[in-house]
Amino acid sequence: IFLKYSWVFLFNIILILYSSELLLTIFFQPQINSYIDSDYLRYQKAKELGADFDKRTYYQAFFEEKKNEPTLSPRYSFTKEYWSPNVFGFDNPIQNFMQSHMNNKNLIPLRGPINKKTLSCNEDGVTRVINNDKYGFKNRNSVYEKKIYVLLIGDSFTEGYCYDEDNDIAGVLRNKFGTNTANLGISGGGPLLSLASLKEYGTNFKPNFVVYLYSETNDMDDLKNEKKTFLINYLDEFNQNLINRNDEINYFFNDYENIAYKFFEERFRKSYNKFDAMEEEIKKSTSNKKIEILKDFFELQRIKNLFLTESFFNQNRNTIDKELFTRVLKKMKSETATWNGKFVVVYLPDWNRFNQKYSFVKFFHKKKIESIIKSLNISYIDIVQEFEKEEDPINFYPFGIRGHFTIDGYRLIAESIFKNIIK
Repeated sequence: IFLKYSWVFLFNIILILYSSELLLTIFFQPQINSYIDSDYLRYQKAKELGADFDKRTYYQAFFEEKKNEPTLSPRYSFTKEYWSPNVFGFDNPIQNFMQSHMNNKNLIPLRGPINKKTLSCNEDGVTRVINNDKYGFKNRNSVYEKKIYVLLIGDSFTEGYCYDEDNDIAGVLRNKFGTNTANLGISGGGPLLSLASLKEYGTNFKPNFVVYLYSETNDMDDLKNEKKTFLINYLDEFNQNLINRNDEINYFFNDYENIAYKFFEERFRKSYNKFDAMEEEIKKSTSNKKIEILKDFFELQRIKNLFLTESFFNQNRNTIDKELFTRVLKKMKSETATWNGKFVVVYLPDWNRFNQKYSFVKFFHKKKIESIIKSLNISYIDIVQEFEKEEDPINFYPFGIRGHFTIDGYRLIAESIFKNIIK
Protein backbone atom coordinates (compact mmCIF):
# COMPACT_ATOMS: atom_id res chain seq x y z
CA ILE A 1 0.00 0.00 0.00
CA PHE A 2 2.80 2.40 0.94
CA LEU A 3 4.55 1.74 -2.40
CA LYS A 4 1.31 2.31 -4.27
CA TYR A 5 0.63 5.68 -2.64
CA SER A 6 4.24 6.79 -2.84
CA TRP A 7 4.04 6.49 -6.62
CA VAL A 8 0.84 8.51 -6.62
CA PHE A 9 2.51 11.16 -4.49
CA LEU A 10 5.56 11.24 -6.77
CA PHE A 11 3.37 11.49 -9.87
CA ASN A 12 1.47 14.44 -8.39
CA ILE A 13 4.71 16.22 -7.49
CA ILE A 14 6.02 15.76 -11.03
CA LEU A 15 2.68 16.92 -12.46
CA ILE A 16 2.73 20.05 -10.30
CA LEU A 17 6.33 20.84 -11.22
CA TYR A 18 5.83 20.53 -14.96
CA SER A 19 2.49 22.33 -14.87
CA SER A 20 4.23 25.18 -13.07
CA GLU A 21 7.09 25.10 -15.56
CA LEU A 22 4.58 25.28 -18.45
CA LEU A 23 2.82 28.30 -16.92
CA LEU A 24 6.13 30.07 -16.33
CA THR A 25 7.27 29.31 -19.89
CA ILE A 26 4.04 30.71 -21.37
CA PHE A 27 3.37 33.71 -19.15
CA PHE A 28 6.76 34.77 -17.75
CA GLN A 29 9.04 34.87 -20.76
CA PRO A 30 12.23 36.93 -20.31
CA GLN A 31 12.41 40.09 -22.40
CA ILE A 32 15.59 39.16 -24.25
CA ASN A 33 16.08 36.00 -26.30
CA SER A 34 18.78 34.02 -24.52
CA TYR A 35 19.19 31.51 -27.35
CA ILE A 36 21.15 33.85 -29.62
CA ASP A 37 24.69 35.07 -28.90
CA SER A 38 24.59 38.44 -27.10
CA ASP A 39 27.02 40.06 -29.56
CA TYR A 40 24.75 39.11 -32.44
CA LEU A 41 21.75 40.46 -30.56
CA ARG A 42 23.54 43.78 -29.99
CA TYR A 43 24.42 44.00 -33.67
CA GLN A 44 20.81 43.28 -34.66
CA LYS A 45 19.51 45.95 -32.26
CA ALA A 46 22.04 48.48 -33.57
CA LYS A 47 21.00 47.69 -37.13
CA GLU A 48 17.32 48.19 -36.25
CA LEU A 49 18.17 51.58 -34.71
CA GLY A 50 20.36 52.61 -37.64
CA ALA A 51 23.39 52.86 -35.35
CA ASP A 52 26.96 52.01 -36.26
CA PHE A 53 28.42 48.86 -34.71
CA ASP A 54 32.10 48.00 -34.46
CA LYS A 55 32.40 44.37 -35.57
CA ARG A 56 36.14 44.07 -35.01
CA THR A 57 37.49 41.44 -32.64
CA TYR A 58 39.24 42.74 -29.51
CA TYR A 59 42.65 41.83 -30.94
CA GLN A 60 41.91 43.39 -34.32
CA ALA A 61 40.70 46.60 -32.66
CA PHE A 62 43.75 46.66 -30.36
CA PHE A 63 46.35 46.56 -33.12
CA GLU A 64 44.43 48.98 -35.35
CA GLU A 65 43.91 51.51 -32.55
CA LYS A 66 47.54 51.23 -31.47
CA LYS A 67 48.60 52.77 -34.79
CA ASN A 68 46.88 55.99 -33.68
CA GLU A 69 47.61 55.64 -29.94
CA PRO A 70 51.28 54.63 -29.41
CA THR A 71 50.82 54.25 -25.64
CA LEU A 72 47.92 51.81 -26.06
CA SER A 73 48.80 48.76 -23.95
CA PRO A 74 47.24 45.44 -22.94
CA ARG A 75 44.91 45.97 -19.99
CA TYR A 76 45.55 44.23 -16.71
CA SER A 77 43.87 43.60 -13.37
CA PHE A 78 44.61 41.11 -10.63
CA THR A 79 41.53 38.98 -11.19
CA LYS A 80 40.91 35.32 -11.92
CA GLU A 81 40.74 36.11 -15.64
CA TYR A 82 44.50 36.71 -15.54
CA TRP A 83 45.79 34.17 -13.03
CA SER A 84 43.44 31.34 -14.00
CA PRO A 85 42.58 29.76 -17.39
CA ASN A 86 39.12 31.39 -17.45
CA VAL A 87 39.82 33.75 -20.36
CA PHE A 88 43.06 32.77 -22.08
CA GLY A 89 42.91 28.99 -21.60
CA PHE A 90 45.24 26.54 -19.89
CA ASP A 91 49.02 26.95 -19.74
CA ASN A 92 49.11 30.38 -21.36
CA PRO A 93 52.06 32.77 -20.84
CA ILE A 94 49.98 35.39 -18.99
CA GLN A 95 48.68 32.84 -16.49
CA ASN A 96 52.17 31.39 -16.05
CA PHE A 97 53.64 34.85 -15.50
CA MET A 98 51.06 35.66 -12.81
CA GLN A 99 51.38 32.29 -11.12
CA SER A 100 55.15 32.76 -10.92
CA HIS A 101 54.73 36.11 -9.16
CA MET A 102 52.16 34.66 -6.78
CA ASN A 103 54.29 31.60 -5.95
CA ASN A 104 57.39 33.73 -5.33
CA LYS A 105 55.41 36.30 -3.31
CA ASN A 106 56.63 39.09 -5.56
CA LEU A 107 55.01 42.49 -5.88
CA ILE A 108 51.65 42.26 -7.66
CA PRO A 109 49.88 45.43 -8.89
CA LEU A 110 46.10 45.60 -8.66
CA ARG A 111 45.38 47.31 -11.99
CA GLY A 112 47.34 48.81 -14.86
CA PRO A 113 49.37 49.64 -16.78
CA ILE A 114 50.51 53.04 -15.48
CA ASN A 115 50.09 56.32 -17.39
CA LYS A 116 49.03 54.56 -20.57
CA LYS A 117 45.88 53.99 -22.57
CA THR A 118 43.98 50.70 -22.78
CA LEU A 119 41.09 49.39 -24.84
CA SER A 120 37.70 49.04 -23.23
CA CYS A 121 34.89 46.67 -24.18
CA ASN A 122 32.19 47.10 -26.81
CA GLU A 123 28.59 46.67 -25.66
CA ASP A 124 26.93 49.66 -27.33
CA GLY A 125 28.65 49.26 -30.70
CA VAL A 126 31.65 51.49 -29.92
CA THR A 127 35.13 50.33 -28.87
CA ARG A 128 36.72 53.08 -26.77
CA VAL A 129 40.26 53.95 -25.76
CA ILE A 130 40.51 54.91 -22.08
CA ASN A 131 43.16 56.58 -19.91
CA ASN A 132 45.01 54.97 -17.03
CA ASP A 133 46.44 57.29 -14.37
CA LYS A 134 49.77 57.25 -12.55
CA TYR A 135 48.54 54.46 -10.27
CA GLY A 136 47.02 52.34 -13.05
CA PHE A 137 43.37 53.23 -12.47
CA LYS A 138 40.83 54.74 -14.87
CA ASN A 139 41.27 58.43 -14.12
CA ARG A 140 43.10 61.44 -15.46
CA ASN A 141 46.01 62.43 -13.24
CA SER A 142 44.38 65.81 -12.62
CA VAL A 143 42.05 64.11 -10.11
CA TYR A 144 44.99 63.92 -7.69
CA GLU A 145 45.86 67.62 -7.93
CA LYS A 146 43.29 68.56 -5.31
CA LYS A 147 41.49 67.02 -2.34
CA ILE A 148 39.62 63.83 -3.25
CA TYR A 149 36.12 64.14 -1.85
CA VAL A 150 34.73 60.76 -2.94
CA LEU A 151 36.59 57.50 -3.56
CA LEU A 152 34.82 54.72 -5.47
CA ILE A 153 35.79 51.05 -5.06
CA GLY A 154 34.21 48.04 -6.74
CA ASP A 155 34.29 45.99 -9.94
CA SER A 156 33.71 46.70 -13.65
CA PHE A 157 30.46 48.55 -12.93
CA THR A 158 32.42 50.92 -10.70
CA GLU A 159 35.22 51.12 -13.26
CA GLY A 160 32.59 52.15 -15.79
CA TYR A 161 32.75 49.50 -18.48
CA CYS A 162 32.49 50.25 -21.45
CA TYR A 163 32.84 54.07 -21.33
CA ASP A 164 35.64 56.58 -20.89
CA GLU A 165 36.57 58.37 -17.68
CA ASP A 166 34.17 61.26 -18.34
CA ASN A 167 31.06 59.09 -18.60
CA ASP A 168 31.43 56.63 -15.73
CA ILE A 169 30.07 57.24 -12.22
CA ALA A 170 33.18 59.10 -11.06
CA GLY A 171 33.18 61.21 -14.23
CA VAL A 172 29.57 62.30 -13.72
CA LEU A 173 30.25 63.20 -10.08
CA ARG A 174 33.21 65.30 -11.18
CA ASN A 175 31.75 66.94 -14.28
CA LYS A 176 28.09 67.37 -13.40
CA PHE A 177 28.25 67.86 -9.65
CA GLY A 178 31.70 69.37 -9.21
CA THR A 179 32.65 66.65 -6.72
CA ASN A 180 36.27 65.56 -7.12
CA THR A 181 35.99 61.77 -7.32
CA ALA A 182 38.65 59.10 -7.84
CA ASN A 183 37.69 55.84 -9.50
CA LEU A 184 39.51 52.78 -8.07
CA GLY A 185 37.13 50.31 -9.73
CA ILE A 186 38.77 47.13 -11.04
CA SER A 187 37.06 45.05 -13.71
CA GLY A 188 36.55 41.46 -12.58
CA GLY A 189 37.28 42.31 -8.97
CA GLY A 190 35.32 41.29 -5.91
CA PRO A 191 35.12 42.56 -2.31
CA LEU A 192 38.69 41.58 -1.34
CA LEU A 193 40.23 43.33 -4.35
CA SER A 194 38.15 46.39 -3.51
CA LEU A 195 39.48 46.27 0.04
CA ALA A 196 43.03 45.96 -1.33
CA SER A 197 42.60 49.09 -3.49
CA LEU A 198 41.26 50.97 -0.48
CA LYS A 199 44.19 49.98 1.74
CA GLU A 200 46.88 50.47 -0.89
CA TYR A 201 45.66 53.83 -2.22
CA GLY A 202 42.53 55.16 -0.51
CA THR A 203 44.12 55.44 2.92
CA ASN A 204 46.70 57.84 1.43
CA PHE A 205 44.04 60.11 -0.11
CA LYS A 206 41.79 60.19 3.00
CA PRO A 207 38.60 61.10 1.09
CA ASN A 208 35.48 62.38 2.84
CA PHE A 209 33.52 59.42 1.49
CA VAL A 210 34.53 55.89 0.52
CA VAL A 211 31.80 54.32 -1.60
CA TYR A 212 31.87 50.57 -2.22
CA LEU A 213 29.55 49.60 -5.07
CA TYR A 214 28.39 46.04 -4.41
CA SER A 215 27.61 44.10 -7.59
CA GLU A 216 24.64 41.75 -7.30
CA THR A 217 25.85 40.08 -10.48
CA ASN A 218 28.95 38.30 -9.23
CA ASP A 219 30.65 39.88 -6.20
CA MET A 220 30.03 36.80 -4.06
CA ASP A 221 31.34 34.49 -6.78
CA ASP A 222 34.45 36.67 -7.10
CA LEU A 223 34.91 36.60 -3.32
CA LYS A 224 34.96 32.80 -3.45
CA ASN A 225 37.92 32.94 -5.86
CA GLU A 226 39.74 35.85 -4.23
CA LYS A 227 39.95 34.24 -0.80
CA LYS A 228 42.25 31.57 -2.30
CA THR A 229 44.87 34.22 -3.14
CA PHE A 230 47.10 36.62 -1.20
CA LEU A 231 44.19 39.11 -1.21
CA ILE A 232 42.84 37.40 1.92
CA ASN A 233 45.80 38.92 3.80
CA TYR A 234 44.31 42.41 3.41
CA LEU A 235 41.87 41.52 6.18
CA ASP A 236 44.87 41.80 8.51
CA GLU A 237 47.63 44.41 8.48
CA PHE A 238 49.04 43.29 5.13
CA ASN A 239 50.03 46.02 2.66
CA GLN A 240 52.34 46.02 -0.38
CA ASN A 241 52.88 49.81 -0.18
CA LEU A 242 52.11 49.97 -3.90
CA ILE A 243 51.60 53.73 -3.93
CA ASN A 244 55.31 54.23 -3.22
CA ARG A 245 56.68 51.48 -5.47
CA ASN A 246 55.97 52.81 -8.95
CA ASP A 247 59.45 51.93 -10.25
CA GLU A 248 58.98 48.28 -9.31
CA ILE A 249 55.45 48.33 -10.71
CA ASN A 250 56.79 49.66 -14.01
CA TYR A 251 59.29 46.79 -14.13
CA PHE A 252 56.36 44.40 -13.58
CA PHE A 253 54.44 45.94 -16.46
CA ASN A 254 57.43 45.95 -18.79
CA ASP A 255 57.60 42.18 -18.37
CA TYR A 256 53.82 41.75 -18.48
CA GLU A 257 53.36 43.85 -21.61
CA ASN A 258 56.11 42.03 -23.52
CA ILE A 259 54.41 38.72 -22.75
CA ALA A 260 50.93 40.07 -23.46
CA TYR A 261 51.91 41.67 -26.81
CA LYS A 262 53.30 38.40 -28.13
CA PHE A 263 50.27 36.54 -26.84
CA PHE A 264 47.90 39.09 -28.43
CA GLU A 265 49.75 38.83 -31.76
CA GLU A 266 49.40 35.06 -31.70
CA ARG A 267 45.71 35.33 -30.84
CA PHE A 268 45.21 37.93 -33.58
CA ARG A 269 46.74 35.60 -36.19
CA LYS A 270 44.72 32.59 -35.07
CA SER A 271 41.40 34.20 -34.13
CA TYR A 272 38.46 34.48 -36.47
CA ASN A 273 35.86 37.23 -36.58
CA LYS A 274 32.58 35.73 -35.35
CA PHE A 275 30.65 38.39 -37.28
CA ASP A 276 31.89 36.95 -40.58
CA ALA A 277 29.50 34.03 -40.08
CA MET A 278 26.87 36.02 -38.24
CA GLU A 279 23.87 35.45 -40.53
CA GLU A 280 24.53 31.72 -40.61
CA GLU A 281 24.99 31.56 -36.82
CA ILE A 282 21.79 33.54 -36.16
CA LYS A 283 19.82 31.20 -38.42
CA LYS A 284 21.34 28.22 -36.63
CA SER A 285 20.49 29.69 -33.23
CA THR A 286 16.95 30.49 -34.34
CA SER A 287 16.41 26.98 -35.68
CA ASN A 288 17.70 25.52 -32.42
CA LYS A 289 15.46 27.76 -30.35
CA LYS A 290 12.56 25.29 -30.18
CA ILE A 291 14.92 22.49 -29.17
CA GLU A 292 16.47 24.68 -26.46
CA ILE A 293 13.06 25.72 -25.14
CA LEU A 294 12.00 22.07 -24.98
CA LYS A 295 15.25 21.14 -23.28
CA ASP A 296 14.80 23.95 -20.73
CA PHE A 297 11.25 22.76 -20.10
CA PHE A 298 12.30 19.21 -19.24
CA GLU A 299 15.14 20.57 -17.09
CA LEU A 300 12.62 22.78 -15.24
CA GLN A 301 14.80 25.76 -16.04
CA ARG A 302 12.15 28.42 -15.29
CA ILE A 303 11.58 27.03 -11.82
CA LYS A 304 15.32 26.80 -11.24
CA ASN A 305 15.65 30.44 -12.25
CA LEU A 306 13.17 31.33 -9.54
CA PHE A 307 14.83 29.39 -6.75
CA LEU A 308 18.43 28.42 -7.52
CA THR A 309 21.34 30.83 -7.17
CA GLU A 310 23.57 29.27 -9.82
CA SER A 311 20.82 29.46 -12.45
CA PHE A 312 20.01 33.09 -11.73
CA PHE A 313 23.59 34.23 -11.88
CA ASN A 314 24.41 32.65 -15.23
CA GLN A 315 25.75 29.42 -13.74
CA ASN A 316 27.85 31.29 -11.15
CA ARG A 317 27.52 30.13 -7.57
CA ASN A 318 26.84 33.56 -6.17
CA THR A 319 25.91 32.21 -2.76
CA ILE A 320 26.70 34.57 0.11
CA ASP A 321 29.68 33.93 2.34
CA LYS A 322 28.19 35.88 5.23
CA GLU A 323 31.12 35.54 7.63
CA LEU A 324 33.81 36.57 5.15
CA PHE A 325 31.77 39.35 3.56
CA THR A 326 31.01 40.76 7.01
CA ARG A 327 34.73 40.81 7.80
CA VAL A 328 35.48 42.62 4.54
CA LEU A 329 32.85 45.30 5.16
CA LYS A 330 34.03 45.75 8.75
CA LYS A 331 37.59 46.24 7.53
CA MET A 332 36.49 48.73 4.86
CA LYS A 333 34.55 50.68 7.45
CA SER A 334 37.33 50.65 10.06
CA GLU A 335 39.95 51.74 7.52
CA THR A 336 37.76 54.68 6.48
CA ALA A 337 37.15 55.60 10.12
CA THR A 338 40.89 56.08 10.77
CA TRP A 339 40.67 59.53 9.12
CA ASN A 340 37.01 60.16 10.12
CA GLY A 341 35.78 59.43 6.62
CA LYS A 342 32.30 58.04 5.97
CA PHE A 343 31.87 54.56 4.47
CA VAL A 344 28.89 53.85 2.19
CA VAL A 345 27.69 50.74 0.36
CA VAL A 346 25.74 51.05 -2.91
CA TYR A 347 23.76 48.01 -4.14
CA LEU A 348 23.96 47.57 -7.93
CA PRO A 349 21.37 45.33 -9.64
CA ASP A 350 22.05 42.50 -12.06
CA TRP A 351 20.59 42.67 -15.57
CA ASN A 352 18.66 39.45 -15.02
CA ARG A 353 16.65 41.15 -12.29
CA PHE A 354 14.88 43.17 -14.98
CA ASN A 355 15.01 40.64 -17.80
CA GLN A 356 13.40 37.87 -15.78
CA LYS A 357 11.46 40.11 -13.36
CA TYR A 358 10.50 37.43 -10.85
CA SER A 359 12.99 35.43 -8.80
CA PHE A 360 13.00 34.42 -5.16
CA VAL A 361 16.77 34.16 -5.22
CA LYS A 362 17.07 37.81 -6.26
CA PHE A 363 14.78 38.82 -3.43
CA PHE A 364 16.54 36.80 -0.73
CA HIS A 365 20.05 37.60 -1.96
CA LYS A 366 19.36 41.31 -1.64
CA LYS A 367 17.68 40.90 1.74
CA LYS A 368 20.68 39.00 3.12
CA ILE A 369 23.18 41.57 1.85
CA GLU A 370 21.06 44.39 3.26
CA SER A 371 20.84 42.67 6.64
CA ILE A 372 24.66 42.40 6.79
CA ILE A 373 25.05 46.08 5.92
CA LYS A 374 22.40 47.10 8.46
CA SER A 375 23.97 44.97 11.23
CA LEU A 376 27.23 46.90 10.76
CA ASN A 377 25.47 50.28 10.83
CA ILE A 378 26.78 51.22 7.38
CA SER A 379 25.13 53.87 5.21
CA TYR A 380 23.35 52.28 2.26
CA ILE A 381 22.01 53.30 -1.15
CA ASP A 382 19.68 50.96 -3.05
CA ILE A 383 20.04 51.42 -6.82
CA VAL A 384 17.46 48.69 -7.46
CA GLN A 385 14.78 51.06 -6.18
CA GLU A 386 16.20 53.91 -8.25
CA PHE A 387 16.15 51.83 -11.44
CA GLU A 388 12.65 50.54 -10.74
CA LYS A 389 11.31 54.09 -10.74
CA GLU A 390 11.82 54.04 -14.49
CA GLU A 391 9.24 52.49 -16.83
CA ASP A 392 11.56 49.76 -18.11
CA PRO A 393 14.86 49.46 -16.17
CA ILE A 394 16.31 47.02 -18.72
CA ASN A 395 16.99 50.08 -20.88
CA PHE A 396 19.79 50.99 -18.45
CA TYR A 397 21.79 48.23 -20.19
CA PRO A 398 23.07 48.74 -23.77
CA PHE A 399 20.35 47.60 -26.19
CA GLY A 400 18.62 46.03 -23.16
CA ILE A 401 21.06 43.08 -23.31
CA ARG A 402 23.15 41.51 -20.55
CA GLY A 403 26.20 43.59 -19.81
CA HIS A 404 27.13 46.78 -18.02
CA PHE A 405 25.19 50.02 -17.72
CA THR A 406 24.49 52.67 -20.33
CA ILE A 407 25.62 56.27 -19.88
CA ASP A 408 22.14 56.99 -18.48
CA GLY A 409 22.53 54.14 -15.99
CA TYR A 410 25.88 55.43 -14.74
CA ARG A 411 24.47 58.96 -14.58
CA LEU A 412 21.51 57.86 -12.46
CA ILE A 413 23.82 56.04 -10.02
CA ALA A 414 26.03 59.12 -9.72
CA GLU A 415 22.98 61.30 -9.10
CA SER A 416 21.78 58.89 -6.39
CA ILE A 417 25.17 59.00 -4.66
CA PHE A 418 25.25 62.79 -4.80
CA LYS A 419 21.66 63.14 -3.61
CA ASN A 420 21.98 60.67 -0.72
CA ILE A 421 25.39 61.37 0.76
CA ILE A 422 26.90 64.56 -0.59
CA LYS A 423 24.23 67.17 -1.29
